[in-house]
Amino acid sequence: MKQEAMRHLLTRTIPILLALLALTAATAPGATPRAAPVAPLKPPTSPPVFGLNSHLATRYPDPSSMDVPAALVSELGVTWVREDLHWHRVQPRPDVWDWTFTDAALRALLSRGINVLGVLGPSVGWATPYRNDIPNDVSYYAPDPDAFVNYARGVVTRYRRYVKHWEIWNEPDHAIFWRPAPDAAAYASLLNRTAAAIREVDPEATILIGGVNPFDTTFLRAVAEHGAWNSFDILAIHPYVNPYAPENGNLTAAVIGVRALGQQFGEKPIWVTEVGWASGPSDRDSAGRADEQSQANHLPRAMLMLWEAGVERVFWYTFKDDPGNPYGLIRLGRGRTDYSARKPAFESFRTLNQHLADTTYVERRDLFEQRVLVDFENVQGWRRVSQPNGALRLSNDAYRGSSSAELNYTFSTRQNDYVAFEREPPLPLEGEPYAIGAWVYGDGSTHGLKVWIRDAEGEVLQFVLGPVGAASWHFLQTPIGGEVEPGNVIVPGGNRRVDFPAALQAIVLDDIVDSFVGGGTIWIDDLSAIHGHEIYDLRLERNGDALDVLWSPPGARVTLATRSEEARLILRDGAERSLPVENGRLRLTVGPEPIYVWHRR
Repeated sequence: MKQEAMRHLLTRTIPILLALLALTAATAPGATPRAAPVAPLKPPTSPPVFGLNSHLATRYPDPSSMDVPAALVSELGVTWVREDLHWHRVQPRPDVWDWTFTDAALRALLSRGINVLGVLGPSVGWATPYRNDIPNDVSYYAPDPDAFVNYARGVVTRYRRYVKHWEIWNEPDHAIFWRPAPDAAAYASLLNRTAAAIREVDPEATILIGGVNPFDTTFLRAVAEHGAWNSFDILAIHPYVNPYAPENGNLTAAVIGVRALGQQFGEKPIWVTEVGWASGPSDRDSAGRADEQSQANHLPRAMLMLWEAGVERVFWYTFKDDPGNPYGLIRLGRGRTDYSARKPAFESFRTLNQHLADTTYVERRDLFEQRVLVDFENVQGWRRVSQPNGALRLSNDAYRGSSSAELNYTFSTRQNDYVAFEREPPLPLEGEPYAIGAWVYGDGSTHGLKVWIRDAEGEVLQFVLGPVGAASWHFLQTPIGGEVEPGNVIVPGGNRRVDFPAALQAIVLDDIVDSFVGGGTIWIDDLSAIHGHEIYDLRLERNGDALDVLWSPPGARVTLATRSEEARLILRDGAERSLPVENGRLRLTVGPEPIYVWHRR
């Protein structure tokens, strides 16, 4: 898994120290956006598939009893798992092949009708140039390419009748998993050669790039530029935002950035092959801000949000806790063979799979109101501040109305470049909105669009709407109700939360990836405050029945229209009860724990 700083490049960023140099916004030429609005997130067209990182072949120590953990995987209702087929296990020496653990794990899973995504890698000590590696143990140093291809060929040859999906390496963009340092050119070469070898063995095989961090697309772009984009069929990403909740962590922003690359190099299906939250102190959150209840709540919310954003498969990380890293659905207990202590997340996952199986997506039912703060029919009152890296001008191309704000930028260094435009006077936020959003026409980059909000205490806080993304009109938004970390406090003096009354002070474009040097143009329209209760309602259907999945992080009352005389309510743990209908209405109390409501539309 990624380190915290890498995971939060878009959702939470380092402080920007400002010297407010008031400049009138200049004009600059730019390209013209297409007229028709196009959403950056593709609504799902197939039933959801929520899988699991099972790790039976690598972490369960007894091949003779693999049926024990496999039975629990099956009980969860998953139809897909992600299994590591570690090189050091199957080829501990160049002349020795040992299939004991992989055969046992795959047999136990496949016999239960569970599909397997096989992960190839990492290195084995005898196949790396690092002299201190133990020859027959795991290593994360870059391997000898010929030896790796031979290993991959051997694994795929053995399992080609049963396993059709192969992920080549895990997180090659991470310094822990590709040593001594990530090398996009070397990985691209390995990906090209390995994919070709796999297809020789099994022309029907599907290849996934090793799951990468989607919040920093530098590595992924470099892999494409080194000629490996067409070597893989599916783009695998690992969008960790924990310990923040899926909503406050702006989880689906991960999809926008990588989809923008697809627009440039060729669109590909997106799978999330790892996402998860620990239930206590972990490598990403030593304070342990999440607990078992929040883990169980975040799991279905995250999976549903990613599926709605167009992700084809989502794999939870992980099945069982590791020492010091409680990401699992089952506690560590007495060790690797103890599967007796289920967490609430286990039942939460089972309930999700049970009720989402074979459903189809209908719509997201917005239970809020958007109020336009500025429609950008003019750009009067917007003044550039601090770094002279861009200009704001009026454009005749708009999402709605007759004009929008055209933002031209030039980032000239390999350090943190940004450009900020401050509103004088700031735009008051009426009431207490829970989110801020804007329509954006991107330029294919992953630069972050941000806003500064000045609150009642005089504190100025920064929130990230998301990456500007593809060359199409799309709506970016982020909740503003949570606590920001110190890095997003622009002007200190409060509690790091928005205290109302508040006002929107500035819009900012940040390069996010500091190594970027160049320029571009984006368009912004209808900057809006989102009011009402923060309630999420995904409407699905199965066999003519409607399923509403609802949650509200702060808690709220909800009324749903229905044609049913009686409805069924299913709680997170699978408990079920009937719901009375009054005058064609269902009245519900929702909170951070998702609920499932079956009824007639």
